[in-house]
Amino acid sequence: MSSGMRWLLGVLRVPPEPHLPAGEPRSARVFRAAPNYWRLKLFQWGVRQLFTLAGFIFFVGFIDAVPGDLVINDKGRQRRFPIAAPMAIVRGLESFAVALWIVQLPLTLAIIRLDYDLRWYVVTDRAARLREGVLTLTEMTFTLVNVQDIRIRQGPLQRLLGLADVEMRTAGGADTSAAHGGQGTSLSRNLHLARFSGVDDAEGIRDLVLERMKRAREAGLGDPDDDDDTADSAVGGPSPLERAARELMAESAALRAAVSRG
Repeated sequence: MSSGMRWLLGVLRVPPEPHLPAGEPRSARVFRAAPNYWRLKLFQWGVRQLFTLAGFIFFVGFIDAVPGDLVINDKGRQRRFPIAAPMAIVRGLESFAVALWIVQLPLTLAIIRLDYDLRWYVVTDRAARLREGVLTLTEMTFTLVNVQDIRIRQGPLQRLLGLADVEMRTAGGADTSAAHGGQGTSLSRNLHLARFSGVDDAEGIRDLVLERMKRAREAGLGDPDDDDDTADSAVGGPSPLERAARELMAESAALRAAVSRG
């Protein structure tokens, strides 16, 4: 990664690599978006810039075609209204817009490149973590036992480039988003939908997740956040429901005592 890219990462406070999710570190498999995914994003960026440039060219031609004076027929008499000053203001605003467009070219190009470089999909024997975004860094973590459905989606352009998306719907999971500098994109608007976007080995990822999901279920590995509750139950301690009931009874007794004293 170039020094300029590293400087931009420092400004945006984006860590270069994600932390591993729960599971055996040696089992971690890291997947990245395919090179053709970057080419697709670059093509889309280029099309947007060309359309913007075409709009500027059309507007410049329209402004140049406007005469210096506006002539209006009023009951057989022609009245001239000078519009040179207003048109000069319009041309100045247009020049300012073109300058901004030129400035944003390298910035937006760097951002989509960083979005590609910092897109990580990590799968361990127990959980998965998906990370994307630059202006908004978004991470989604979920345990494999919670995966309910896995499917591969591939549009016509993706099929042409050998790309596909692996979508996983989960029964639960945690969504962790870190917005830097007040910016705010989401990895998925649906907290129960995880997506490996732009990969070139969609079937291999699907098979890997299915295999590890099966092993995790056979081993009885649940959500890491539930480990403490599971351990209490295993040693004969109270279950979460029992603890909640006891706390509710204690609060009721304290409330009755306070009322009687009052």
